[in-house]
Amino acid sequence: MAKKHYIVMAEKARENYLRVTEILYPFSGLADVNPAVVAKAAERGTKVHKICEGIASGLGEFGIDEETQGYVDSFKHWWGNGLDVVAMEQRFWDDDLQITGQVDFIINEQELMISDLKTPLKESKTWPIQGAAYAYLARQYGYDIQKITFVKLRKDGKPAKLFHYPLNDALFLSVYHTYKHFYHKESA
Repeated sequence: MAKKHYIVMAEKARENYLRVTEILYPFSGLADVNPAVVAKAAERGTKVHKICEGIASGLGEFGIDEETQGYVDSFKHWWGNGLDVVAMEQRFWDDDLQITGQVDFIINEQELMISDLKTPLKESKTWPIQGAAYAYLARQYGYDIQKITFVKLRKDGKPAKLFHYPLNDALFLSVYHTYKHFYHKESA
């Protein structure tokens, strides 16, 4: 029983950890976009992720509608006959930096690769940093990540566009420290 209590306490202590996406937000340009547009895009992205997760896990295609159909078709082009998935929708925590991030996929392609699904119209300048953060976190858990690929799903259903990024702990950590300095002051 004491072990369960410890797990609950650990989760409670982690509820205030910074999410990678929160750290990147001020640098993403999203603050300049109408909040209703951002919310609608986030809702669509969440729906597409859930459907793709169902396909990847073998549960099937549930929840597809007119808005998500093209993105799902694009995902299926990338997914093909399946990939060697090592982890899916895995949340990682770093107790030293007090950060957390959730990786869409860790895939074995002879080397371990972080793969993240995206639905925006164009690539974001923060994606390489997000990928680097996820790789950093996954390596803390023993995953020997060697590649980062973001999978931009297309609304028209055509094959996804792949973006490959280098592992770059230094870039991620510099953005983390910049965020902490300017946006996340500890209360005195």
